Amino acid sequence: MSKNSNAETQIDGYRWQKPCGEDTGIQIYNHTVRGKVPLVLRNPHVVTWYTCGPTVYDKTHVGHASTYVKVDIIQRILRDYFKYNLVTAMNITDVDDKIIKRSRETGRNWLELAQAFAAEFKLDMHRLNVKPPNLRAHVSANIATIQLFIEQLLATQQAYVSQDNSVYFDVASCASYGKLEKLLQLQESNPQSSGKRTAADFALWKAKKEGEAAQQDEPSWEASWGGVGRPGWHIECSAIAGKFFGRQLDIHAGGLDLRFPHHENEEAQCCAHYETDQWVNYWLHTGQLHLVGDEHKMSKSRGNTISVEEMLTKYTADEFRMACLLSNYRNAMPYGDSLMITARQTLRKFKNFHADLSAYMQFQKPLKLLDEGALQAQLKHTMLEFDNSLRDDFDTARALAVLMDQMSSISRCINEQQSDAEQEPAYCLDLLLAAGNFIGNAMQNFGITPFDQQQQEQLNPTTDINALIGDLLAVRRQLREKAIGESVIQNRQMLAVCDQLRDLLQRHGFQVRDHKHGSSWTLVEQKSASSSA
Repeated sequence: MSKNSNAETQIDGYRWQKPCGEDTGIQIYNHTVRGKVPLVLRNPHVVTWYTCGPTVYDKTHVGHASTYVKVDIIQRILRDYFKYNLVTAMNITDVDDKIIKRSRETGRNWLELAQAFAAEFKLDMHRLNVKPPNLRAHVSANIATIQLFIEQLLATQQAYVSQDNSVYFDVASCASYGKLEKLLQLQESNPQSSGKRTAADFALWKAKKEGEAAQQDEPSWEASWGGVGRPGWHIECSAIAGKFFGRQLDIHAGGLDLRFPHHENEEAQCCAHYETDQWVNYWLHTGQLHLVGDEHKMSKSRGNTISVEEMLTKYTADEFRMACLLSNYRNAMPYGDSLMITARQTLRKFKNFHADLSAYMQFQKPLKLLDEGALQAQLKHTMLEFDNSLRDDFDTARALAVLMDQMSSISRCINEQQSDAEQEPAYCLDLLLAAGNFIGNAMQNFGITPFDQQQQEQLNPTTDINALIGDLLAVRRQLREKAIGESVIQNRQMLAVCDQLRDLLQRHGFQVRDHKHGSSWTLVEQKSASSSA
């Protein structure tokens, strides 16, 4: 890899042009150069971001969900942690061959079918706590924009009309075509058999075939170059993203399987349309999710899918998000009970730390002699390493490890057995709270539901559970204290009653945590039918 004076990075004959603007100090993986490059923003403190949306012909499965959750995590990091002004957009592909095929199979109107699955997709994203984009556009509502885009490519002779009035992009007119996939040469094809000049040329507009004429309810629109038809897949994203962001875009995201041909073709179309060598400055691709034991990605065509709705009957949205956090966003994600149980256990560590620290701050645990200097140094180290992790291509797995190291250290301090000392403990509650706040804020920045809110959301809104459990624990505490002054037999009996009350609460979903000067409680983790974790 080498850099020239024009801030270009070249590999295998292709160049990535470093934008002029604000260097964020963040390194992001670049598929063109196969390495990390600095994230530079054209407009100070503003990030423009486009994500390829779903093709709405079926239920959303967890393979789709992993992409959108990972994208949401990175967007939250930029927006909520680094405090950048993020402007986001997404398309909804509701005109597509797969939708037409499903419409024929089910006998449902194509638009009605697409609208139903689009609504379900939005609901699933809400369930997964994925923030909606600032801008969202359906292909069916943007046909005029797409046709205008095609007309301009035809006017500059970078696209051509075939005999059946389909329109193809002339890949030979794009000198940098193949820069994402590293294509070395383009294969020739017989234009008489396919209507294309080369095999690599791709459809911008698909003319309606004669056999489709009877299908009056299928999507088709009149075109200025003749005939009727519908847009191709790649042009839909290019035209919609261009409508929102114009001739240059900071970040364009999608699954790794979209890198070629979809993103390659998007880049080629827009470079031609806007007369630029680089339309997207940073392509961000998420690794594919696959079932454990299945080397193929999860896809509807293979029938190896698990719907978001089905997944949420076994695991929570926070557990699925934690699984995504534990995986580098660019890596493949092996989905199964093992991964999800690990995610559940990791989330439980954060919940237990929050509960223990809250109990300590309410003086339900004895105060300890703490080293103020050591706590200050550790908090500073945690904040620095956490920041470095996220600046290194959004390494959330490493960031979580940093947080867990801090939690382990504090937990040892406040939970270790220590004889009561006559001298006054060091005044370090502020530092413990500062560390707890940093960890809690970091988890919220990742999109994990605040732990207090998680408990409240599972409760009956008409019941003051805090007061109820508090009263029960107060009675239990009185029994425990009284047992200390009674005979051995009475002592055992009263402590047994205390244990029964604790077990009773646990059966109803409340886990009691005993401390030296009182007790606290958390909700018992929900468990899947197939797991006892």
